[in-house]
Amino acid sequence: MLDSLRTIEEVLGLPPMNLNDALARPMANIFNTTPSRWSFTATPSPFLYNTKLPLPPKPAGLVVPKPAHDSKYWARVTKGMDFSSEDRFDFATYNRILWEGLMGKRPYPAEPTGMDLRQNREELLTRYRQSLKQEAAQ
Repeated sequence: MLDSLRTIEEVLGLPPMNLNDALARPMANIFNTTPSRWSFTATPSPFLYNTKLPLPPKPAGLVVPKPAHDSKYWARVTKGMDFSSEDRFDFATYNRILWEGLMGKRPYPAEPTGMDLRQNREELLTRYRQSLKQEAAQ
């Protein structure tokens, strides 16, 4: 724990806060000083193809989900929330608003499932994509 704190201090150029983190070893060995080439191509959410935003052409076969609510709904349920900074609104309330707006009357999760979503990732994604296609067909 202190090693990670010390590493953050080093990255940000901050002095140690106390003797404990001053004596901790920064995790310098996890960083590579020789950059490697990589690229990233952003792809818009399929939901955005329901908007008037200037987007790249829709990929062939892309299922565009039908939104459950329009902008007036979202304006009404988030009325009074201050989005000017991430620290200015109640995350618990916002999460419930998002859940109900996206999931309808499905019960809000009482606790994390503990499922390791890294296992059988392709199978889970296939099932998820199928559910999107079924919802879009309705």
